Amino acid sequence: MAKKLEKLEQCTEYRTFRFRIQAFSNGYREFIEREAGLTEQAVSKQQLRNYLHQQHYISRYNEDGKKAKSKGHHVWNVEAKKISRNTWWFKEFLRRIASPPPKAVVGVPYEWTPTIWDPQIKAPKVYFSSEWLPAWLRWENNSLRGLPPPDATDCNIVVVASYYQGKELCHLKSNFVFH
Repeated sequence: MAKKLEKLEQCTEYRTFRFRIQAFSNGYREFIEREAGLTEQAVSKQQLRNYLHQQHYISRYNEDGKKAKSKGHHVWNVEAKKISRNTWWFKEFLRRIASPPPKAVVGVPYEWTPTIWDPQIKAPKVYFSSEWLPAWLRWENNSLRGLPPPDATDCNIVVVASYYQGKELCHLKSNFVFH
């Protein structure tokens, strides 16, 4: 155990910490009761869990859109790196287009099906589009397809993902360089 703690002390990269949901919620409940004096009558378990679900520093889902698990139990992931003796820097999890596009090869049919990763909700149903595409590319059933011609050049493409979060229409834009 001492070797693990020493290794953790020396690490300058982000490390993933996995917490069982119930243990994390209970620990947070004890913390707010101790520090803020808020009892369960003032803040219910459901209100507490809803609050934690909205935090950008907790990831509930893997990139494949499934709930995170460890040893068969659902967990929440938190990534942090130690800055100094008593200071930690936490990584913020932000919704994004998960997979970068593969390299296009001249004369070989090209296909890329992007997905959205959201750390808080299951992968939503999404519609992908672009404001501009080279003549050889087109969106077809949420996949970008085409046949790169010999004169194809590298280009920058903005991919727009449109989806609903509850009743709200959301848009996520990402720039990708196609080679």
